[in-house]
Amino acid sequence: MTEYRISRMSSPQFAELAPGARVALIPFGATEQHGPHLAMGTDAVVAERLALRIAEGAAGRAVVTPTVSVGFSAHHRNFPGTLTARVSALTAQLEDLVTSLMGHGFERFLIVNGHGGNLAFLPAWMSETQQRLSVRIAVAHWSLLGRDVVARIARSPLTGHACEVETSLAMAIAPELVVAPPPPAAELIPPAHPLLRGQAIPEREVGVFMSRNFDELTPTGALGAPELADEALGRELLETVVARGVEFVTWMAEA
Repeated sequence: MTEYRISRMSSPQFAELAPGARVALIPFGATEQHGPHLAMGTDAVVAERLALRIAEGAAGRAVVTPTVSVGFSAHHRNFPGTLTARVSALTAQLEDLVTSLMGHGFERFLIVNGHGGNLAFLPAWMSETQQRLSVRIAVAHWSLLGRDVVARIARSPLTGHACEVETSLAMAIAPELVVAPPPPAAELIPPAHPLLRGQAIPEREVGVFMSRNFDELTPTGALGAPELADEALGRELLETVVARGVEFVTWMAEA
C-alpha cells in the first residue's frame, strides 16, 4: 500500500510522490479533556486518521503532514491534563508547515481539523495567509462535512464535545480512544445571563458571545448524552466524511 504520511516516507519516496500530489493535508487536533470516557488525544487522533483515509481515497493527489496535536484549548484548561497553545504559536507552526511545503512545490492545503476550538482563529489566519503567500487553504471539520449525519445521531439539545456524536465517531475510527463506559447526560450549568451564548466560538443564535470555560458549562466536561453513542451510526458518519473529503481534495487538486 502506498504511504501518504510524510513522516513515514524516506526523502526519495517523497520526491517520487510529490509531483502528483497537489494537496497537502494538515491534521490539526488538540490534547484536552474529553469527559470521563474519551482519551484526551481524541481530536488529534481523529484528525490524523481522517486525513489518512482521505489521502488514500484521493489516490495520489494528497500527502499528509505530521499532526498538530496541541490546539487552542484555553476553555478546557481547568480540567486536569488539558494542554493548550497560544494562537500566535499555533499560527506560526501552521505557517511553517505551509512555507516548508511551498518549497517542495505545494500550493494547496486542507486543514483536517478535529477540534472545534481551533475554529476560533483559523478563518482569520487562513484568509490573511492566502493573500500574503498566494496559496489556497481550506479547513474541514468532521461535524460540518457530515452535518446531516450528525443531526441524525444527536439525541440531545446541546452536543459538540465528548457527546453521543463524537463518541460514536471515536468508536468507529479509533475504538481505543473510548477508555471508560460513556456516561449518561450530565445536567448543564445555566449561563450567568440568559443572553450569553457560545463557549470558545460564537453561536448563530440570539444573544451575546463571551468566552466561557467548559467547567462553567458542564461538571463532567462532556456535552449531550455520551451513553447514547452508536458505533454503526459512527461508521456512517465516518464514511460520509471521508467520501466528501475525497471529493473535495480531488476538486482542489485540479482547481
